[in-house]
Amino acid sequence: MIRLFKNPFFLIGFLFVMGLLSTSFIYSEIVDHKVHQIYHIFGEGNELIDSAPIAPRKEVPLGTDKLGYDMLSKILIGAKFTIIAAFVIAALRMIISIPLGLALGSYLSRIQKFVNSLVDVFHFIPLTIIALYLLSPVLIQYPGAVTYSLIERMTIEVVVLTLLTIPILTVLIGNETSELFKSEFVLSARTLGGTRLHILIKHIFPLLKTRFLILFGQQFVQTLLVMAHLGLFNLYFGGTLMSDPGALEGDPPQSLTNEWSGLIGGTKIFLQWAPWIPLTPIVCFALTILAVTFMVEGYSRVTTGRPVYFKRKKVDSKSMKNEVKTKSIDFTFLNKTS
Repeated sequence: MIRLFKNPFFLIGFLFVMGLLSTSFIYSEIVDHKVHQIYHIFGEGNELIDSAPIAPRKEVPLGTDKLGYDMLSKILIGAKFTIIAAFVIAALRMIISIPLGLALGSYLSRIQKFVNSLVDVFHFIPLTIIALYLLSPVLIQYPGAVTYSLIERMTIEVVVLTLLTIPILTVLIGNETSELFKSEFVLSARTLGGTRLHILIKHIFPLLKTRFLILFGQQFVQTLLVMAHLGLFNLYFGGTLMSDPGALEGDPPQSLTNEWSGLIGGTKIFLQWAPWIPLTPIVCFALTILAVTFMVEGYSRVTTGRPVYFKRKKVDSKSMKNEVKTKSIDFTFLNKTS
């Protein structure tokens, strides 16, 4: 653990995520989960300087939306919902997929090819499209027609986003497990009388443990991306409050929890003339994904010694020597001709 925090990649990512999460909880308690609203800014002599949507300035560092709600306040309140939801979904995916994958690769090797061919279909169907059809009836809420509570909507979305990737993860873990069972040390252990369960617990699982934690980080990032994609279709974590369909000019869809995907979907129409409104949650998504990527990179370098994302190009020493020789030959040739 101490070696992890000495790695700069892991330390930077961990401090960003935990700092953002703790700030979100503290700020939400201070303001009682209410977004700060400022519709007008007046100067000296009660002179009107600006009105909503207000561009980023000293009073509102990230600006406000059309209704005067502070974007920084929205980001801080919604950060805990976004990060915790992605963490829970990624954790549930791994908790369910690991035992299924280990069982598939060790005890169900006869049907593994059939399962692989069956799950290959999920590689060609975008998960966002499936989630869109499954979650639309649950998350879309109209005034006076609320059918699910907030906890029920959150639970259903967590379950759906968890189950969508379990087949792919199970097959991935099963394939790696079956390959390890073909290794020489496993064959030697079986020759000495080791059972499949003993080999699985004592040899296979310790080798895959590091890989599981890296997969967890990747699933965290993938969950954030799917949530952002659903936000573009006005499907927000916790529910989407739509305006009255009979109104002539209704308000844009609103997130009930101020989580970041809702801030993207409900403000994408302002990208042309008030770009700070949608770009604020987009940048927060990107920074959080980058921070988790740093944590995965640092963990892999500490535990395995191998990079995952930031790989250095290996330079062939022979090619460098040949390049130096050609340059020196060209230099001497130029001196002779001059």
